[in-house]
Amino acid sequence: MSETDREQRVRERAYHLWEAEGRPEGRADAHWVRAAQEEAEHEAAVDEESMESFPASDPPSHTPITGAGRG
Repeated sequence: MSETDREQRVRERAYHLWEAEGRPEGRADAHWVRAAQEEAEHEAAVDEESMESFPASDPPSHTPITGAGRG
């Protein structure tokens, strides 16, 4: 994930927070900080989830059907 992608997600989240609070003036920094924190928490949760779900030592959870051994 690039820094540009992350910044875009933070920008969009900050905008939604601003709208949800009734578009108050003078709170842009607070919305940006909150959005950045939420994005960091989301990234950490996704990282943790992927590490738990797909350890490198586990074999694939399915066996492809090749047709071998039939007939």
